[in-house]
Amino acid sequence: MLMVSHRDLLYRHKQTHPRKEGAPRSTRASRACQACVRSKSKCTDQKPCQRCLSRGEPCLPSKKDRDIQSDSHLSLVPEVDQPNLLPSHSNELDDGGFGIASPTATVDPLQPLELQQLVEPIMDETTTYPATALHFATPIDYLSSPYAHGFSFTDGFLLSPAPGNLDGGCFELDLETLQALMQPVPNEMQGSVETDTSGLTHASPASSRFEFFKRSPWLWTPVHVDNAYAGQESLRVNEKAVDSMFRRTQQYSIRGKFTSTVVDSSCRDRILFMIHNAPHSTAPMQAFPSESYLDRMVQIYFGWQSLEPSSWIHGPSFSVTDCHTELLATVIGAGASSISIDSVCRMGYALLERSRLSLSASIEKDNSRVRDLQTIQTYLLWTSVSLWSGFKRNMEVAETFLSAPVTMLRRYGCFSRTIYVKSIYPLPEDDAFTTEAKWNAWVKQESLKRTAIFAVLTDLRCSMAYLKPPNCSVTELSCPLPLAREIWLAPTAAAWKDALLSCAISFDEDPSWLAIAQNPSMLDNLPSHYDKPLIALVAMHGFWSQVWAYQEGQRFFRASGQLSVQATTILWLSCQHEDLMKRIGNSQQALSNQGPDAFHIQIVAEFCLMALNVSPRELQQFAGRLGEEEAATTHHLLRDWMAGPEFKTAVWHAGQILRIARSAPTAQLREYSAVAVYQASLTLWAYGLFSISMSRMISSDMFQTMTYGNEDCLVLLDGPNTPDTTGFVMFGKGKPGISVGSEKLFCPLTDIRAIMAAACNVYRDNFNPETETFPPLLESMMNLMTDLGNIDTASF
Repeated sequence: MLMVSHRDLLYRHKQTHPRKEGAPRSTRASRACQACVRSKSKCTDQKPCQRCLSRGEPCLPSKKDRDIQSDSHLSLVPEVDQPNLLPSHSNELDDGGFGIASPTATVDPLQPLELQQLVEPIMDETTTYPATALHFATPIDYLSSPYAHGFSFTDGFLLSPAPGNLDGGCFELDLETLQALMQPVPNEMQGSVETDTSGLTHASPASSRFEFFKRSPWLWTPVHVDNAYAGQESLRVNEKAVDSMFRRTQQYSIRGKFTSTVVDSSCRDRILFMIHNAPHSTAPMQAFPSESYLDRMVQIYFGWQSLEPSSWIHGPSFSVTDCHTELLATVIGAGASSISIDSVCRMGYALLERSRLSLSASIEKDNSRVRDLQTIQTYLLWTSVSLWSGFKRNMEVAETFLSAPVTMLRRYGCFSRTIYVKSIYPLPEDDAFTTEAKWNAWVKQESLKRTAIFAVLTDLRCSMAYLKPPNCSVTELSCPLPLAREIWLAPTAAAWKDALLSCAISFDEDPSWLAIAQNPSMLDNLPSHYDKPLIALVAMHGFWSQVWAYQEGQRFFRASGQLSVQATTILWLSCQHEDLMKRIGNSQQALSNQGPDAFHIQIVAEFCLMALNVSPRELQQFAGRLGEEEAATTHHLLRDWMAGPEFKTAVWHAGQILRIARSAPTAQLREYSAVAVYQASLTLWAYGLFSISMSRMISSDMFQTMTYGNEDCLVLLDGPNTPDTTGFVMFGKGKPGISVGSEKLFCPLTDIRAIMAAACNVYRDNFNPETETFPPLLESMMNLMTDLGNIDTASF
């Protein structure tokens, strides 16, 4: 007959007799499972609990609970003659064709036999999985199912008992009771299962990884001492020590003058007056850098800008004596912050904060300044520098205020074509005065155009790095195309005139930004007087808006439970994914030929291709950026990606990002490019962790057959595209890894510590650690990557 414990009756009573509406109900579980006890997380009476379900891990009863149940002589399943039900050695588990051989069964007299038959073949370490019996494409969801490690009450009815052992008239069932019985039974009501779980996956230490992110630049917890007025002592710099550092390195050997004027005592006095007049200014400063030091910072900024493809503040016409004080101070701060010397860098960021405070106060006093070019440039320059500062407060404030200069430019009409005049063009007969006037007018118009372009690039890069929706898109750009850098950087009006007259510029309508983004081959037919490298860079960035929209579509429709809606949506998203992959790949090949330095274009293209297959936002969540609970929500999603080609495609492009980053010019792997390397390393790290997890859930031979195929084939992800890499991406064949060290030794992705160390070495190789320190952003990301690489994989 069916013997039922008093605890079982109480559980059924609770399920079939709900409390009255409004009655208080305790949310505390009567008994937590092992995983929740180990991680000190909230558990539920419904077993398997929600936390174990979300992670796909066994929901096992706690030790105290098992001891109680081991002493009990009552069972939830019909009494059977256990010796008669012992399976023979040749029996196999009904696996639906998986070909998984069952080991010899052992019987625990204190637990139901049927429960042993269900659990032991999965949890026993001696279980064997013949590699030849399982096809490569076989899904692993069965092996990692939450119910594969537990037992449901209805399993007692599904098993075939011996004839006559079940008394069908011992109880009556109605629909309400049947519905309650169909729910999974909590672990404290299940039989005791004493097994060795050392070979199974455990709870990932997401809580410890969350602590890593708290120390990183991506999370900031404000405290009362954090404010814009702190750090005024950083404005004092030991100039003699800085000069000696400058002489020891070639990075700061800026030769020549990039501006026509120099910083003098009057400029220094204006900056000091701005600092003291700032709202809530602190005590007077004890020292401030000299005029020569400030002028050196100006030249360093424009020297760096001359190396960037997106130069947007005109150095030859920049007058340090006539420009706004806030713009001058911001340029000095930007130049100082680009130097990897701690005291100089901090002085730059402190001066940037004083400039921002003064600028905000001046705009509040005179709102017409929002239509002033220098005001917009000051705001945008402060934002673009602070976004990549590595200081938590500066980064979050800059992310918040980035929309301000974008809105100013949009309302000004700088994104459209209407405010730009075509007739600014020198004639051969123009005298020096007329040429100077035309040059100044042309510089203002071209500066507005390039400032708008730089704002779009900065917003899109911020979206890629901070994983936030973009504020603008390339589709919004309808301004004329920028002219070549030789014309833009002409040092004088006469040189500008000669450069334009030698180009024989026509006044035909130039193509639109959108047309070039859709058909990059149009750049080949553009005249040489256009800035093709900058146009190509903008066109490549334009794909990020489409990648973000695709990933948003994935998130929006992923939770839909309507199968008819899902079928249509999946087809639409699949076609969109395939089209974007082709377009980005074709554009990468076409646009990389438009300039001698294709580093920026290639790294943006590879990042878009990586993010198109595996969302960096989900990877950040899994890594622990938003805490343990959010990390659990992405576990199943990433595991599904692991079974398909998406994750493999993503790690291939992540390896290509490392390859491209190694070719970056010296000391130029910074700002967004440095963040792309970090996100690529996170993709490789996550894939390695899931590979380790899968190898523990099943036998090593089966894992190699399912995931890698031929382990002897080493797939170099940071090398050139070969048939081996194609076989890995499409079919999972081969063992993926990257090259490490000066000898280019192969390192598999499962060695997550070495993978993260190799990614950090990409930063180190781009700088000279013997003569300079790393930029704060790089140093913070390297610390985070090191922490993630050193996690205990045994607890994952």
